[in-house]
Amino acid sequence: MITRYAYYIYELRRNLHLEPSKLQETQNKKLRAITKHAYEHVPFYRRKFAAAGVGPEDIKSVEDLYKVPMTTKAEIQANPFNDILANNMNTNNSVQGTTSGSTGRPLTVIIDQKAEDFRLALWDRAYLENGLRVRDKMAIIQDPRNFPRSKRWVERLKILRREQISTFDDASSQMRILETFRPKILKGYSSSLAILADFCKNKKQNISPRFIFTGAELLLDRDRELISSVFGCDVLDYYGSTEFSLLAWECQNHMGYHMNTDSTVIEFVNNGNKVDNGKRGEIVCTSLVNYAMPLIRYRIGDVGIPLEERCSCGRSLPLLKMLEGRADDFLTTLDGRIISPTIFSPYPFKSLRGINQFKVIQERRDKLTIQIATEPDFPEDGHIQEEARKEIVKIFGEGMKVDFQILERIDIDPSGKLRKIVSHVPVSWR
Repeated sequence: MITRYAYYIYELRRNLHLEPSKLQETQNKKLRAITKHAYEHVPFYRRKFAAAGVGPEDIKSVEDLYKVPMTTKAEIQANPFNDILANNMNTNNSVQGTTSGSTGRPLTVIIDQKAEDFRLALWDRAYLENGLRVRDKMAIIQDPRNFPRSKRWVERLKILRREQISTFDDASSQMRILETFRPKILKGYSSSLAILADFCKNKKQNISPRFIFTGAELLLDRDRELISSVFGCDVLDYYGSTEFSLLAWECQNHMGYHMNTDSTVIEFVNNGNKVDNGKRGEIVCTSLVNYAMPLIRYRIGDVGIPLEERCSCGRSLPLLKMLEGRADDFLTTLDGRIISPTIFSPYPFKSLRGINQFKVIQERRDKLTIQIATEPDFPEDGHIQEEARKEIVKIFGEGMKVDFQILERIDIDPSGKLRKIVSHVPVSWR
C-alpha cells in the first residue's frame, strides 16, 4: 500500500505538467478501460448500455460519452446492491462511504482499496501543491461520522498529522482543541469555519494557520472574506464528493478550480447537451479509478461553469470557473428565470449590521422564507426586512411573497453543514 500510494503521488504530480493533449490521451485510455469493465462486470451498466444500444467499443473517448444515458442516485438506489457492484472484485477489503443525504436518502458507495489509495493521493496532491509541508499538522472540522477509524500510516511516521474536530461542537470547544493542537493548516465546512471565525472575532481569540482549506459547501464571498480576515491567511476552496472524492481545487492564484481530469471525467450539460465554456451546466461525472462500484455519467446534482482559459500557475488541469451550488440551491422567479445562489452574498441585505447568518428557502414559486439569526444590535423597527423585501421583489417579480423569521440561531443540517439556500421548486433548465 505504501509503495502504491507513493507511486500515485508521483504520477499525479507529474500529470500537472503534461501537455493538455497528453492529459486527454491518459483520460481517454482510463475511460475506455473502466467502461469495458462496467459493461462486462456490473449488471446494472450492462443492462443500461444494452438498452441504449451501446457497447464498450462505442466509447473511444470522452466525446463518445453522450451515447451512454446519464445515471441518477435514485436509479442506483433502486437496484439490488449486487447489481451495482462489480462481480469480479473482492469487496471484503473495500472502503465504504456514505453521502450526506442532504437531498434525501443517503447513498452508500463502495471503493476498492486501489481506488482509495488513489483518492488519498489525489487530496494530498492538492494539499502539497498549495503549500502543505509533510510535517505540518492539520485540524479538520467535519461531521464526526466521517472521522477515520484509524490513523493513516503516514501519521504514524509523524507526517501529514491530523486532528479531527466535530462540527457539532460549539465554537468554544473547537477553539480549546485548536489552541492545544496548534495546526498549521485548518480545514472544514465553510459554514463551520465562518462560525468559528465570528466567534474568534467577538471573543478576541485566535490561532495562526498558514492556510485554510474549505469544502463540502458553497463558499460565499462574505464567508471567504470573514475567514481570511480573522485568521489572517489565504482561503483555498476544494470541491469533492463521497462518490468521486476530490473533483476540483483552487490554487493560490484563484483563477478557478483545477479539475482532476486524471481521476474523473467531468461534463457540463444542459438538457442533456454539452454546454459551451463560460456557460452554466449541470455537472455529470464518470469515475476513472473505482472499479468496485463504477459510476458512469452520474448526475451529482451540482451546477458549475467550465472555463476555456488556463491558470497562470502553469498547471495543465482545466479549470472550473465557478461552482454555483447544488441544483436545488437555485431559486426560480415568478416568470421562470433561474437565480444562482451566489447572488445571496450579502444580497438582499444592503448592510449586514446586526445579522449573524441568514438562510433563504423557496417553498413555492411565489413564496420565499428568509431566516435571520440576529445579534443584539439588530434593529427592531423592521426597516432592514422591508428594504430586503423590496430588493427581492425587484429580482423575483411583483407578487413574490417574502416572509422573515427572526431566530437566535439557524440550525445546521444533520450532515453538519449549513445550507444557505434551499429550494423546494424543481428547476427547469433552459
